[in-house]
Amino acid sequence: MSEPRLFLVRVWQHLSQFRAAVRGVDQDEPRLFDEPAQLGEFLREASADAAPPPATTDAPAAPAAPTSRGNRSC
Repeated sequence: MSEPRLFLVRVWQHLSQFRAAVRGVDQDEPRLFDEPAQLGEFLREASADAAPPPATTDAPAAPAAPTSRGNRSC
């Protein structure tokens, strides 16, 4: 698994104006966005650039262990 990517996201919204700045914690310069869709696309692409999750196996799950229900007598 790859290391997580951390971002600092600042969002300003006044009346109908939107502005956002995104900076990776390991980067010096932020990226600026004027539209919410642009910010969403940037974050979507950043997550797509990450390594894919580990493959799942088709093996059946292990059976659950029996549970104890206390001392019962017949």
